Formats: sequence, structure tokens, C-alpha cells
Amino acid sequence: MNNDIAEISAVAYNNSALGWGKRQFMLRNSPLFQFTHGYHICVFYRSHDYLQSVLIPYVSEGLRKGERCFCAQKIEVITMLVHGLQFLGFDTDRAQATGALELHTVDEVYFPTGTFEPDRLMALLMRSIDQSVKKGFSGFRSAGELSWACKDVRACDQLAGYEAMVNQNFPGKPATGMCQYSMDDFDPVILERVLAHHKLHMQDRAHYSVHTSVDVNYVDYAAEIVAERLMDDPKFYYVVRRQQPTGVVAWGTAPSFVHAMADTETIIRSAATN
Repeated sequence: MNNDIAEISAVAYNNSALGWGKRQFMLRNSPLFQFTHGYHICVFYRSHDYLQSVLIPYVSEGLRKGERCFCAQKIEVITMLVHGLQFLGFDTDRAQATGALELHTVDEVYFPTGTFEPDRLMALLMRSIDQSVKKGFSGFRSAGELSWACKDVRACDQLAGYEAMVNQNFPGKPATGMCQYSMDDFDPVILERVLAHHKLHMQDRAHYSVHTSVDVNYVDYAAEIVAERLMDDPKFYYVVRRQQPTGVVAWGTAPSFVHAMADTETIIRSAATN
């Protein structure tokens, strides 16, 4: 294997209703997209291979940076996450013992009282960010599965409000948040409402077999940043579009995601003043 990409055997689960079997897929040691503090990312996934390819590097990056990683996941995803982190060389038992890695089930985080209470959860996240810094961590990194909401009409209606609170509170904080949604479980209208409260959006696109991308939403503009996910030293391609009237403003390449973000923001600032 090369320096940044490894071939990992997915965990074989007995209850394979999700369609997971014993198979090989490519896993990066570090994420293609380095999300910084203040970012609130939305991940729309269809396959669990795609979820693994995003979630494991996202959490591993937080551990490498000395952040406190807080995960609210399905039980089978927790198993997958631990397996992946151990494959990448992390001592997950030690990480949990030191508080660097917190693994919780969906029910423990979202339904501690039996019902979803967005205000209570937001307060928990804000306390967790403050406590992380006080305990000496470099920041707070969360990853939460929200597909449970598709089964509860009231909770589904509360999602947009909860996501809006996260979007308002994370900027300026030493925190990075990632929300996960199974695309096949939600009405597209709900996903559009969720998307409105995320600047950064990743989506499982089957036709991007060797590429992966991040969509960046601005007020009047949008950008797509695409990377070659199987390359050890990938290039990043970007295109900037005007929302209304629609049209391509600029496109280009960058050596990293950070550079691509800086380039697109410079282009948008220039376009907005002309």
C-alpha cells in the first residue's frame, strides 16, 4: 500500500440487513478534506462503504490533532468505526479511557429522556466544547447519525431547527461538526431543508467512483470541490457557480482542500464586488 491509502476488509456482520458483507474497500489514513474549527458539515450517504470512507478518516484526523471526538452512531457503525481506527493504528481503548474518543449510541445522545429535545442537545454540545478545551484538548469534533428522524414525524420537523442552532453556534468555536443522513430514508424536501443550514455538504454520488466532492454553499454563489480519492497526492478541482441567474463564474485546480476553499472564496468576493 502507498503512504496515504490502505485496503481494509470491512467487518462482516451477522445481521446483514444493511447489505454489508466481507469485502475490500479503500480507506485513506487521512481525509481528503481537512475541515477546520467552525465548520458544520452535512453528509448524505446511500452506501455504508461511502459512510466508512468519510467517517473513519474524519475521526482519525481529530484524534491526530488532539481533539476530543464525540460520536453518536448506530451500534453497527460504532463497531465499524472502532475496527477502522484500529486498522489505522489507533489504540481505541486508550483513546476512550483518556476521553479523546467518546462512542455513544443514537438513543444515548438524542433520546436520553425518551424524546428528542433540540435545546437540551444544543446545550450539551456547548458544554462539551467548553469542557474539551478545559481538559486540554485542542478542540471538539462531533459526528452524529440523524437518520432516525425519518421514523418520527415530529422529530423530522424539529431537525431543521436543530441544524439551524448548530449552524449559528459552531462558527468561532473550537469545534467541528458532521451530521449524517441516509438519503434513501428521507423525503428530498426534508433533505433540502437540512441542506439550507450547512455551508459544507458531501453526497454519495455513484458516478463518482474514483472521485469525491464537497459542495460549498454561499448566499449567492456555490462551489464544488472535487478530489481524486484513490490518489496518494490528489489534485483538487473546483468550479464556482452563480445561484441566480445560474452560470459558471470560474474554475481551476489547487494543491489541497484548504487552498481550494481559499481560491473559491477569493473568486466569490471578487465576483460579488463587480
